[in-house]
Amino acid sequence: MKSNLPLIYEYNDFRKFIADFQKAKYEQDHSYTKSYMTQLIGLPNSRSYMSDILKGKHVTNTFVDRFVNMFAFNQDEANFFRVLVKFNQAENSNERELYFEQLIALNKTPKKYLYEQSYQYYKNWYNAAIRALLNVYDFDGKNYSALAGKLVPSITVPQAKKAISLLLQLNLIEKKSNGFYKPTSSSISTEEFVRDEVLKQFQIKSLELAKSAILNDSKQSKVIATNTISISTRGQKRIEKQIDRFRSQIRSLVHKDEDPPETVYQIDVLFFPMMK
Repeated sequence: MKSNLPLIYEYNDFRKFIADFQKAKYEQDHSYTKSYMTQLIGLPNSRSYMSDILKGKHVTNTFVDRFVNMFAFNQDEANFFRVLVKFNQAENSNERELYFEQLIALNKTPKKYLYEQSYQYYKNWYNAAIRALLNVYDFDGKNYSALAGKLVPSITVPQAKKAISLLLQLNLIEKKSNGFYKPTSSSISTEEFVRDEVLKQFQIKSLELAKSAILNDSKQSKVIATNTISISTRGQKRIEKQIDRFRSQIRSLVHKDEDPPETVYQIDVLFFPMMK
């Protein structure tokens, strides 16, 4: 009956896997409740442990091993699950990135190659920046030093070479008949397994760029505004709608720009709670 159960490699949240596993088992046997699962991992007198886990309670290494036994994982699945728990319980972005790279390496599905491609593209901010830069800068594949120095902040020559190689591999750029590399109309397809995480990593890198922009004394035009506000729930919803409308308007302006591109800009719109 294991073939009817969820596949651990398709998850980037171990709690979601536990919930789906329990539901699948319950469909086969109505006695397979959360309380029964709690008994299987050695807590016969606890009714709330499994519910607490699903609500965010941390899982210790001891109970990770008990979960592994209960799920009857093979060695590869067990290794993936253990890293997945560490990933979900990581305390900072560096730990999350480290464990996510391990998850991709341990993934045993045929989509692993697609996961790696998507993650590599979004992992480093300069991949998207170089792709945009090639719209306004003629690069023939020779002077990587000049290409790397065009970005703010500048990157290294090896980073520029790696970015061009990846963009070519993903068919996001191509060499035109005039000898210059230019973006294609293709877009990268991000699989569900990596979508949320690569977006988070890309946003983190973008915020690091914003910090650099604040400290940069460049005379180039930039607008950086910060407001801390108190607002009602109704007002919050109105602001969220205005942000969505603004983003849509920006996309429309870019799409309908009558003049050829001349430079590259990054836009970050942040609206987040500062009170529990």
